[in-house]
Amino acid sequence: MSAELLDRRVLGGVRFVDGVTGLPVSRMLVVSAPNVRWIRNRSGDYVVARAPGLDAHTTAFTAPPGAPPLSSVAVTITVTDPLGEYLPRRASVTLPRDPDPAHANQAGSLFRPVGVPLYPAPVARTAPGWALLRVTVRGNTPESRLPGALLKVVQDGTGRVLARGLADARGEALVAVPGIPVTTFSAGPGPVLATQVAARVQVFAPAGGPEPSDPDQLETQPVLKSAPVQLTSGRSLQLSL
Repeated sequence: MSAELLDRRVLGGVRFVDGVTGLPVSRMLVVSAPNVRWIRNRSGDYVVARAPGLDAHTTAFTAPPGAPPLSSVAVTITVTDPLGEYLPRRASVTLPRDPDPAHANQAGSLFRPVGVPLYPAPVARTAPGWALLRVTVRGNTPESRLPGALLKVVQDGTGRVLARGLADARGEALVAVPGIPVTTFSAGPGPVLATQVAARVQVFAPAGGPEPSDPDQLETQPVLKSAPVQLTSGRSLQLSL
């Protein structure tokens, strides 16, 4: 009998999380990127074992080569949910990650997977206490739609982002807003207690790029249009923007 040394070196990892709750999506997804080899680990994370131009980094783990430098190569990934509860999306991940264990608590560390949120499809299950926005995202004419558009809900006054969502191929979007209190103290004149939270829905539209869209990239673009909303725990609103 002879012993065989198995030495597996990786470049980084991706963890897909629910865009509403922030919890990891542990079940199987379809993840792809050109010429990238993936390994799905026991935690449900997707680990990059090989990527174009980074062969030297997979053979020199403890002393990575200087070229290309850490987090300098952008890899575009596409993820699809076979069950259709989450909408497909693209995301960009920079590789290779820093393999130094002393830097494990830093954002660029190999030991910290990159979090990629997935947003619910209109048919996704919802929780009783969520405020729900069901939005038809229209284009330049009443008949046209904006598939892949990003929707962001921003609270009035504080500017805090309460939720994000994506439009599907029909231009229909479900934006779920958790954590809206049943009652809260009013900030202005009127009733001491308020049952609604004032916010705005902002729309960021793709400019004819590849599908599916990358919501992180869309959010860097100017707001295309917006509308005020009053959010109530457990209530669903129908909007057309």
